[in-house]
Amino acid sequence: MNRTVLSLSIACALSSAPAAFAAENGPAPHEMGGNILTQALDFGGHVGTSIEYEDKDITTYQSYGGNTENERTTTHEVLGLFYKNAHWNFSSLYAFKLTERVKRNQDRSYVETEDGYKHLISIDKKFSLPNGFETGVIYDLEYSLGTIVNTGGTNNLRTKSAEHSVRPYFNFYSNEYDAGFQSNLEYLYNDEDRSAWGTRVEEGYSVLVKPYKRFGNWELGLELFYQIKDNDDRTAAGAINEISDFTEKYVEPIVQYSFEEAGTLYVRARYGENDTKHTQGGNAGEQYFKDIRKATMGYEQSVGDNWLLKGEYEWAKDTETFTKFAGEEKVVEQNTFFVQAIYRL
Repeated sequence: MNRTVLSLSIACALSSAPAAFAAENGPAPHEMGGNILTQALDFGGHVGTSIEYEDKDITTYQSYGGNTENERTTTHEVLGLFYKNAHWNFSSLYAFKLTERVKRNQDRSYVETEDGYKHLISIDKKFSLPNGFETGVIYDLEYSLGTIVNTGGTNNLRTKSAEHSVRPYFNFYSNEYDAGFQSNLEYLYNDEDRSAWGTRVEEGYSVLVKPYKRFGNWELGLELFYQIKDNDDRTAAGAINEISDFTEKYVEPIVQYSFEEAGTLYVRARYGENDTKHTQGGNAGEQYFKDIRKATMGYEQSVGDNWLLKGEYEWAKDTETFTKFAGEEKVVEQNTFFVQAIYRL
């Protein structure tokens, strides 16, 4: 899942931060009777927009020439609408995004461009429990359409994908100890159609646990994640390109500080690894191993009574090895900049 798909779960995870909590939650509901329409109109939420710029350098395996490619992706969230109804313990998010991806090799003899757009729908139904516990389920659907053009002869190749995520969660917070945890299970299904380039289906499960503790203005957390996934990649004619088993795990310490007269600063550092074991296709019997390193720094600030502004920088480096190419590496280094503006309703 990308940054947008995780919007609701991230809002939940950061809800302990005053600024993020205010952005996620509207005013307390008024006491009223059973009129459903009246309750539906008594809500909080926000309207927002964002832009993300990602710059990625990819150094291929020496057996493939050891060349460096550059890939730049711009994602503009034109409109994000967040609705929260405290009467029903219900939240929903809709976002519309425009995307542009440009990939070039070292001597620019090959250029590939993909333009597209995305629709995201996210729904969260929560159930409050006694003694600081809560549970619920989040459903996400991200639907994407794109068009690829490249200098290799591909012209107006249509792509589409539908990524579904169902995440039951279970959270706890203790006012006495200023500590708690968030946790969720996930079922993920992604169906991608790349026209003449074939199809890809990914189906998997994951578990995430994040304990955290507040110390005055400080908050310390630790995110633990594990995922298993089955991949099925085929040509347009149905022949197998890849049948593989994927696993990933990471640990991510989080440090957050909320200033008395300003906003919230946070830093995250991820240490992880994944591996892909091919069981059918051209690389049957081979495995990819990847080490993941990622660091994120962000700041969010309330402006006036209604605005929330956020900026974030992320650096990531993936180092991949392949059993077919002993002693060789593929390295992907990425810099991502993200800014967001939210107006609270």
